[in-house]
Amino acid sequence: MRAIDTPTSVLGQDITISGQQLVLKTKGSLLIAGQIQGDVHGESVTVGETGSVSGTITARTITVQGEVRGALKGSAVILNATSRVDGDIVKQTLAIAEGAQFDGSVRRAKDVSEVTPDLS
Repeated sequence: MRAIDTPTSVLGQDITISGQQLVLKTKGSLLIAGQIQGDVHGESVTVGETGSVSGTITARTITVQGEVRGALKGSAVILNATSRVDGDIVKQTLAIAEGAQFDGSVRRAKDVSEVTPDLS
């Protein structure tokens, strides 16, 4: 269980992270304003308006304001009006704001293990 005052880690607009079979993990909150080519696991992951992820995001809470090319697997998935998502969503709850762009399929998680991030 994470502490209430756990700070948010920020990957700024000037950061690009890429690599073969790259997996980025955080036990706290992560705000992505730059570009990631790889998978992301976290407690709470936000792709900011300038952020871009090419890979799978698995987190308890996923908020997308920018661009994701890949699957989203989360207990709660939120697509804001500025989001552009090209990939499938596996979720327990989903909110899509008017104006969000989404191309893919959506299905409810069969069980919680499907949307639980690997933080070890």
